[in-house]
Amino acid sequence: MPTTDEIGLSPLLMVVNGSLRGASFRLTSGSTVIGRGEGADILVEDHRVSRRHATVQVVDGRVLLSDAGSTNGTWLNDQRVSDPREVRDGDRIRLGGVELRFFDPGSAQTDPVGTLRYQSAARTMLPGPPGAGAVSAALRAPTQALPSRRPRRLLLTIGCCVVLAGWLAWAYLIF
Repeated sequence: MPTTDEIGLSPLLMVVNGSLRGASFRLTSGSTVIGRGEGADILVEDHRVSRRHATVQVVDGRVLLSDAGSTNGTWLNDQRVSDPREVRDGDRIRLGGVELRFFDPGSAQTDPVGTLRYQSAARTMLPGPPGAGAVSAALRAPTQALPSRRPRRLLLTIGCCVVLAGWLAWAYLIF
């Protein structure tokens, strides 16, 4: 029995369009049959999808897509699948008029939440003219422009106006 962490990292297929739009199916190790027949693991209701249209196999962490002899073919990223092909995170699978998107959280190129740390650039202190004290290197560099405070002031002014207008409306309704 897989743990919740393993289930959360197992690959899944999400239906992008068709009658099951928005549905998602977790893939487990072994073979998963996609089709419109009753024996299919993922049942798709589309007359252009064969009863046993395609199979998805999870083997040793790899996910392989193959066509199961369908009439209209199986397409991976707009290329027809004739031999088993490896599916990667973000790939699109089309069966008839149904499109599926493949997600593999275990191999996604995104950074897991909380592991990426942002650090501000270290400012080196340079000696200034006598009596001026130390000056930040960012302030002394002639090619670096300092960010303008104008957008912040504008946002603060607009926010204060909204609060004032709300207070005046409240006061008018109460009194």
